[in-house]
Amino acid sequence: MTSQFLWDVFLSHSSRDKPQVQQLAEHLRDAGLQVWFDQWVVKPGDDIYAAIEHGLEYSRVLILCLSQVALDSDWVKLERNTAIFRDPQNKERRFIPLLLEDCKMPSVLRRLLYVDWRGRSEEVLTDLIQSCRPPQPKGKAKASRKAQFIAPPTGTMRFDSPLYIQREADAYTQIAAQQVAETIVIKAPRQMGKSSLLISYLAACRQADKQTVMLDLASLATDEELADYPSFLTLLAQAMWEQLGQPAKAAPPRLKHQRAMVQYLASSLLPALDNPVVIAFDEIERVLGRPYQSDFFSMLRSWHNLRADQSSGFAELGLALVISTEPYLFIKDGLRSPFNVGLNIALRHFNEAECRKLNRHYHARLTQVELERLMQLLNGHPHLTHLALHALTGPHAMDFATLWVKAAERDGPFGTHLRALESRLMDDAGRKLSAAMRQIIKDGKAPARDDFYRLLGAGLVREDGERMIPANQLYQRFFARL
Repeated sequence: MTSQFLWDVFLSHSSRDKPQVQQLAEHLRDAGLQVWFDQWVVKPGDDIYAAIEHGLEYSRVLILCLSQVALDSDWVKLERNTAIFRDPQNKERRFIPLLLEDCKMPSVLRRLLYVDWRGRSEEVLTDLIQSCRPPQPKGKAKASRKAQFIAPPTGTMRFDSPLYIQREADAYTQIAAQQVAETIVIKAPRQMGKSSLLISYLAACRQADKQTVMLDLASLATDEELADYPSFLTLLAQAMWEQLGQPAKAAPPRLKHQRAMVQYLASSLLPALDNPVVIAFDEIERVLGRPYQSDFFSMLRSWHNLRADQSSGFAELGLALVISTEPYLFIKDGLRSPFNVGLNIALRHFNEAECRKLNRHYHARLTQVELERLMQLLNGHPHLTHLALHALTGPHAMDFATLWVKAAERDGPFGTHLRALESRLMDDAGRKLSAAMRQIIKDGKAPARDDFYRLLGAGLVREDGERMIPANQLYQRFFARL
């Protein structure tokens, strides 16, 4: 926006149309526009008419939302807003009538080009968003295109990134963050956004005045440290002590056994804290296959159980566990498992609406048909969807037809991702899974259920009724060649 305008868009509408107008407002806000929508701007005790006039004065675009109920009951108010807004001397302002439903257009508006929002189409929304953006200064088009370039998606995404798409799971974690002590288990195949969701959850916990500890086993421990259980426990305790900022006298000794770990937390570390604490474990699969794996997960379950005893020191301890592997592969005794208690959150693929939102953030401008074909190809896989939209908008952008044709090629837009999966399946540890993947593609079933669960954890397959199938059409096309 220029310094003259506080909002890009002012939404003038009948209160009876508020639900559908709010959906439109959210679409515009998701596209990065500053939106004056009364429910977001006018606070209890405000002078409503003064707030409206201020909004009209400092908005670049007025969208007049038209429906029959608006014209029958609120036309005088809407027409007044239009009169206040119109300024023939200000070339930067724009007035856009928007048709919410079939209605008789007032004669004063018939000469104006209106937006037909009755079908809620993606193409119409894209054009409307573009019409609401600030005009491009002359001589700066090249700089603007550079500013819109989005770096390729890699690793964990910041929760405040415009490319972070909130899903149903985000709402569950926000609620859990308000509880004094909660165990949550975030479960999904690899590259579904689990770590990003965990980062978002921990940020919400800190806003709720909790302390947090992040134990990412991918970077915290070497294979040598993981091989020795006392060394691993000591490493975890040291990381907790450091992240919680406790004094040197509270530093953990070398922990020789699991009981020493529980005793250190109960008698030294947790009682010294002034606030509830959440301890989060990411990449916990690195414990899988270790001789102590059942004992370790049984210990985490005991931390959960000890919360019931107010004198135990664990009453205000929360746990967050992130897994991509079927829990029973970690620990088969359900009474000792930490994965079947607390709040279990299954992180699902993007749905079509979420893919549309991401399409707008990438400025990819895919048509509705192209978005449907992208969903068909990738089944809403979050990481692959990001890769696709980056391939369509990055410095070497291709069109959608080219992406579709080259999708499963080794040097195509998903080549690096596909070759990494292939390498994992073809190494010594993965050869059994490679054979299982081929059988699933051929017969719709795996040689053993454990093989299926490992492929499921890798994000390569899914269940379709009684059949096992590749997770998406891209994997079907690529791995059929193995």
